[in-house]
Amino acid sequence: MGQSLRPQEPESFSRSDFQLLGPVKSCVVQANYGAETFEFDRTGRLVKSQTRYNDSDYDITYYRFSDSLLTERRDEVYRDGKFDAQTSIAHFYSRDTAARPRLLERIVSYDRSFQEQVAYYFGDSGRLERIVRTDAEGVDETSVEYAVFKNEATRSFTKNGELQKSIRTSQVQGEQGGTTTQLVKEYLRGSPVKAVESTLDEQGKLLREVTFAYDAEKKSFVPASTREVSYNDQGLPETETTTIHAQGKGGSKGERKEIRNYVYQMDGSGYGNWVRQVVTPENSFVVRQIAYYKPPAEVAQKDSLND
Repeated sequence: MGQSLRPQEPESFSRSDFQLLGPVKSCVVQANYGAETFEFDRTGRLVKSQTRYNDSDYDITYYRFSDSLLTERRDEVYRDGKFDAQTSIAHFYSRDTAARPRLLERIVSYDRSFQEQVAYYFGDSGRLERIVRTDAEGVDETSVEYAVFKNEATRSFTKNGELQKSIRTSQVQGEQGGTTTQLVKEYLRGSPVKAVESTLDEQGKLLREVTFAYDAEKKSFVPASTREVSYNDQGLPETETTTIHAQGKGGSKGERKEIRNYVYQMDGSGYGNWVRQVVTPENSFVVRQIAYYKPPAEVAQKDSLND
């Protein structure tokens, strides 16, 4: 379940999650690790994705909907040109609103060697309250608690009595617009391990991300790296500055900065989509091939000519 989870809804994706605008039908991304293909329906929902590592190794994910609701997600794995039933997984979603709202996720490997069920329970306000996971090894229960202090709202996830994660969210309104800051702390066996603080603008674009490590001697989080992103007039990342914070002996500090610049070639469609992204100074690049849906009127006219 992702951060974009709406009440009683599993995570799904749309064109905007991939920096795509307009009636995009498909997008093929060529990168150094291989090729990715994304296919969308006319409403903009992602319905199929494929990651191809080479000619014989690739993964395919299918998303199936009933009306506006996601009902299935199938993750199929192919290695050496053959379908791997053991590592391929199907997710089935069902909803129960008769009593307390509940989302049920059933996870099954294609060869039936692995089966798991996850039940998400929601309160009357639609907030997630409990997660119950059942598999061959037993039952795990995660409770979700909410707290508000001044302008900060915190969600705490406790699994079988041990704190696993906390998410603190705050919003600030300034002269340049509003920002949202989210601090996620992760714990292992109840002890803090790491944290990430993200600041986003009103459009949800990442402005700043600080990664923290936990210093057991100081009993506090210390910054490990800071990433700051600026955007061009089209809303695309333009400059990314990463600062590595080094903690030396005796508490001495040092910093190292890495700056990446992004240059784009647009596709000329008028929608504002890029087809080539160059990253300097390493001069790496990503290429995208984008196909669009034809307007309904144009499709109807073509069909009438073929009658």
